[in-house]
Amino acid sequence: RIANQLVLESAATFYFLKKNNCAVFHLTEKLLLTMLTSFTIAVIALGAVNAAPASNPDFLVSIDNGTYTRSVSYEGHSVLRCDVRNISQDVFESISATYDIMGSSSHASIDIHTTSDADVAAMHALIGAQHCVVHVADLESAVRAFETDLDHSRQRASSARNRRQVDDWFAAYHTYPEIIQWYTDIADDFPLITKLVPSIGRSTEGRDMPALHIVGTASGAKKRVYFQCQIHAREWISGATCMYVVNYLANNYGVSDEVTRLLNEVELIVVPFVNPDGYAYTWSGERLWRKSRNVNVGSSCMGTDLNRNYNEHWGEGGSSTNPCSDTYMGSKAESAVEVQVTTDYFKLNAPIYGGIDWHSYSQLILRPWGWTQTNAPDEALLKQVGDLMADSAERVHGFKYTSQKSISLYPTTGTANDWFYGEEASKENKGVRAYGFTIELRDTGRYGFELPANEIIPQGQEMIPAAIDFMQFTTANPLKFTPSA
Repeated sequence: RIANQLVLESAATFYFLKKNNCAVFHLTEKLLLTMLTSFTIAVIALGAVNAAPASNPDFLVSIDNGTYTRSVSYEGHSVLRCDVRNISQDVFESISATYDIMGSSSHASIDIHTTSDADVAAMHALIGAQHCVVHVADLESAVRAFETDLDHSRQRASSARNRRQVDDWFAAYHTYPEIIQWYTDIADDFPLITKLVPSIGRSTEGRDMPALHIVGTASGAKKRVYFQCQIHAREWISGATCMYVVNYLANNYGVSDEVTRLLNEVELIVVPFVNPDGYAYTWSGERLWRKSRNVNVGSSCMGTDLNRNYNEHWGEGGSSTNPCSDTYMGSKAESAVEVQVTTDYFKLNAPIYGGIDWHSYSQLILRPWGWTQTNAPDEALLKQVGDLMADSAERVHGFKYTSQKSISLYPTTGTANDWFYGEEASKENKGVRAYGFTIELRDTGRYGFELPANEIIPQGQEMIPAAIDFMQFTTANPLKFTPSA
């Protein structure tokens, strides 16, 4: 409490000097800002500010006969939306390494999860109160509204006549075991065009990580495209959208000329769960959990941000060395077993012509690079297919997706889409450099991670043409890889 108050008072003093245009502020702005940032981060590291919400034995939300439970409360938490165009790179790096940035926009605003008045005051001091608005005043209420919708939607889905029908299954979100069974059913229903690999490896907690291959029956070699889903635990729409795409392709092979031609030329590999442990935990403990669930030696904080753990400019910024951070990059590149499993499978199926890592939220189509402002060697083609996907998605329901380089948001290193396209993967991809993309799905922050279940189907519908465009374009316009000297 004392540390929280110190940060609150320090931030308030800093903001007062800045707001009132005091001469002493201008003389010492950089020093004051550096001190405040360092002090705030030091306190956070000690768990005094922005501490990760802890399970509370006296707090429990349970719905759907205990299928979903939550023991972590977000009481007193809020979300600020801040314009960060005018802050220094060092300050932004400090914020992103210590606070939970939930979403971003193409206009350089970010949604910051705050857990106390001290957090809010610190953001006002570091960014400027005039650049921040309260986007979600009561995060606990927002999560509870989502849980009410989850309960009702799952009741409707469970009473549906046929859980394999699109309108029934995609009327609700589903648990890890239910999704595993769904992929098993799809493989059983379409044995001529699908192959389910029940486990390409196991997660930290021993959960199977399956892969589904879907490809047409025409003879001849096929070019491969790779999708991976649910790398961040709380982004439930990611896994639901991957299922929707798989369902559409499987059901329309032999029916739609476009799908039939596509799958007769292209094999799609889908890894439904990069982070099965984290996903399971969002159903059993903490709805807004992001990371994996590995134990970090020397820390009481669990998990690694798997999308900062790839061996592509790992640890060069845009991530954190603090195990308590939501962007903790791990102890070394590919320290996370889940990253090892998925990169090994990617290499095993070389050559891969394109890869998409599915995320939410912000409605963005992101291409390399995340670690540098320098254009990727194939920027023109990367931009072309990114723009194509954004346009195709928008034409379905009018929802705008922005196509841009990853670093246009903020620096990130050790990410999956940079790895797909980058040096290490390409060296083992049989002369092909894979197009590497991140797709941030709906929405732009009205619901955020608590996207209602009635948006699963329209979200899937607008990603169908985008996914097809990606598969067609990347295999028709392959990228060559020449190793650097």
